[in-house]
Amino acid sequence: MIAAVVLALGIGTVIGSNTQNTTAANEDPATTASPSAESNALADLARRDDADPFAMGAVDAPVVIIEYADFTCKYCGAFAEETLPTLIEEYIDAGHVRMEWRDTPILSESSVSTAIAGRAAAQQDLFWQFYEVLYAHTYTGDGDFSRDRLLALAGEVDGLDLAAFETGLDDPELAAAVEQEGSQSRALGVTSTPTFVVGEQVIQGAQPIEVFRQIIDAQLEEETSQ
Repeated sequence: MIAAVVLALGIGTVIGSNTQNTTAANEDPATTASPSAESNALADLARRDDADPFAMGAVDAPVVIIEYADFTCKYCGAFAEETLPTLIEEYIDAGHVRMEWRDTPILSESSVSTAIAGRAAAQQDLFWQFYEVLYAHTYTGDGDFSRDRLLALAGEVDGLDLAAFETGLDDPELAAAVEQEGSQSRALGVTSTPTFVVGEQVIQGAQPIEVFRQIIDAQLEEETSQ
């Protein structure tokens, strides 16, 4: 289903309905073109910080995908398990796409604790490795996001210092950072997860790789024609 969503910084074309959210989803099919100024506003959301532990891919990649997600969201887990590996293989490793994460804890108290856990892993430059392990659990697991389970999952990440990770779980600065970024996501109008800003467009839900290919390829073609 094609649905329109409004971000505070602009209007994007949104594809899909496979999301988890805190508000009722818009059930009216619609397609809204993105005016140039609004498209630029979406593109400007990318940080492109070479030292960002929550990003992967070339800092100067032509297209940036920003993932607004919740670690307890099964649809986010579906994206991580089914779509992201192909994006990495076809676009990120090739230097065409950069991926950036934004904490969007909207579902439960576990949304916050898992986001803090992600930041504890990021302190060791192992965010994406923990992301992979945690989302595999979210996608196929029993819904247990207790402290003990998070520690067990962290123990599956090669090279992770478990004692330092556990200390991070209680770090008030990490909790504050999660709250700040979550507030920024909500201020942009993100009310369901996963939501993706793909260059100048918005994708909502755990869409198949074909949806991402179509949008990315069109933006890469536009980039090369300039």
